[in-house]
Amino acid sequence: MIKKEQIQEIIREYPQREGLFIVDLRISNSNKISLFADRMEGITIQECGKLSRFIEHHLDREKEDFELVVSSPGLDMPLQVKEQYLKNIGNRLKIRLNNHQEIKGKLIEVKKETIIIEPDPKKKKKKTEKEEPGKKEYSFDDIQQAKLIIEFK
Repeated sequence: MIKKEQIQEIIREYPQREGLFIVDLRISNSNKISLFADRMEGITIQECGKLSRFIEHHLDREKEDFELVVSSPGLDMPLQVKEQYLKNIGNRLKIRLNNHQEIKGKLIEVKKETIIIEPDPKKKKKKTEKEEPGKKEYSFDDIQQAKLIIEFK
């Protein structure tokens, strides 16, 4: 079976790896390799094709058969690596925390171990309730899942 470390080593040798980051790498028991990659400015289909051919060139189908899919992460996929958060500064996210609390808001800043969100204003239920304006900081460790809120303008 092909190992993740083997694919990661091949990617390290990729000549156009500058600015490229790996979002996810999965290898099934049947050797289906699914690689999700991106760049801060976005990754093109052509770039995915080049990366796919580069990886295939470094694997031997005579030794071990495999299926390879190289793709950009979809807009509906959860954010998985810090670079994705950096890429999405200024965009709205829907975040589910480990305590199951959900937050929607604009991603303002990404720090070493935390992100800063400006939560969407909440609708007041009663006149006596006060909104808590301002920015909130969340640790990556406290985030169960974060997804981009897709907005059409």
